[in-house]
Amino acid sequence: MRSTYPTRAGLTALAAALMLAACSGGDSAPDTTPPPPAPTTASYEITVVNLTAGQPLSPLVALAHNDGFSLFKVGESASLALEHLAEGGESAPLAALAGDSKSVYATAVATAGLPPGAGNKAVVTLTVPLAALPTLRLSLASMLGNSNDGFTGVSAQSLATLAVGATLDTRLLGYDSGTERNTETADSVPGPATANSGGKREAFNAARDDVVNHVHLHPGIVSKDDGLPTSALTQAQRWDNPVALLSVKRTQ
Repeated sequence: MRSTYPTRAGLTALAAALMLAACSGGDSAPDTTPPPPAPTTASYEITVVNLTAGQPLSPLVALAHNDGFSLFKVGESASLALEHLAEGGESAPLAALAGDSKSVYATAVATAGLPPGAGNKAVVTLTVPLAALPTLRLSLASMLGNSNDGFTGVSAQSLATLAVGATLDTRLLGYDSGTERNTETADSVPGPATANSGGKREAFNAARDDVVNHVHLHPGIVSKDDGLPTSALTQAQRWDNPVALLSVKRTQ
């Protein structure tokens, strides 16, 4: 009677066949692809929306920094760089000041101003080292164009605990830099409201003649419609706080 058990030669051939199948992909080979490197930076998308009906905003300047830098403090005198921005919408002096500070991790300047009207927005990105997160703060400023020395912004807002994918919204107020009297004259307001005045419009003026020589909440536009004889502005340039909406989203 013939045996039904496999011979030794048959077992050897079967083992060889199984090994060949395993080597040829019968079982998935282990993935040896190295994992992607862990991120070393954090990125933030900074969005500002203009909420006013008659105030254009100058190209915004956004700064990521630690406690060693201060853009402005209510009750303290404005820096020369902030005066340039608040009186003439000039972003370069502020960007240069930030570039000279070891306390500033990143600077971003919008490529264009922000016209009045809810829904108009500007977006910039700031990228910083992960090591900066425990003390990370955001400061931002943009001129209220139809004003003497008004601006909006935020100073030293903490971003230390903002998680990836999360968004922080802040309503921004109007501030007065305290560097120029609010005469609202056609030659002292550089915004589009005085574009057809025919005279020479002044932006930055090194002389400081405001009776309140420090940063404070802006009292608002008076305008010629409300009895200010020197004003070249109308009620269309008036605003109610907040003047802008700031949204900060951590994207990485």
